[in-house]
Amino acid sequence: MQRSRKMAKSQMDFINEAEDTLEGFEDINAQTMAIPFLKLAQDLTPQTKKTKDSYIEGLDPGMFFNSATNENFGDRLQFIILKFERVYIEWQPNRGGFVGYHSPANAERLAVEKEFGKWKTEEGNDLQEYYTYYGLIVGREQEGPVILSLTSSAIKTAKQLNRLMATHIMDNGQRARPYYLVWDVEAEHKEKNENDWFVPKFKFAGYINEMQYEIVAEDRKALPDKPVDYAQLEDRTAQTATKPTEEDF
Repeated sequence: MQRSRKMAKSQMDFINEAEDTLEGFEDINAQTMAIPFLKLAQDLTPQTKKTKDSYIEGLDPGMFFNSATNENFGDRLQFIILKFERVYIEWQPNRGGFVGYHSPANAERLAVEKEFGKWKTEEGNDLQEYYTYYGLIVGREQEGPVILSLTSSAIKTAKQLNRLMATHIMDNGQRARPYYLVWDVEAEHKEKNENDWFVPKFKFAGYINEMQYEIVAEDRKALPDKPVDYAQLEDRTAQTATKPTEEDF
């Protein structure tokens, strides 16, 4: 153990003293890095299946995970919301494949059928509403933003969260900016008829500290330049699924 520590220290000293440059990596920046998604695992989530190549060690339904790093965050975490965005994602019929995403106004123009809240385009594609939250995971603020995207039954939860953010009053009597707030987020079990699933549950936990404020300010400025790969929400099991997957929330 002592030898390993000496080797690690020696390696770090070597790296710190090296006069290396970032030549060849100049194009890795906010414009060329996609934001990972924070997902909530469900019964059909492939990452919970030990027989799947995408299996994440220890991940069970009701746990949060990072779509890019496959890190398992367990069934609760703290979250700072940097930005909210409402979008409509266009899928091939029965969520057969990602087509693109649209603003609510553009989705309104594209929709030729709006029966029972299900919007369809002229081509027969589905337009599905998503409430999207860009945020930082407390304790991992330096890793940058992640996206929590809620749809279907979880939109009710999202609307409640939006109201809490918009109406929060601080002790000084001033209305808080939404990105001043820290939220406890945990998985809440839901059940209806033959189906059961998990949705995020939000509870106010406090305010950001000075260090977090600086990171929040910097990341909020960079957000407009960061691409969002909504194709990560594609659910390849949807055509045969009878229970929700993480993309449904």
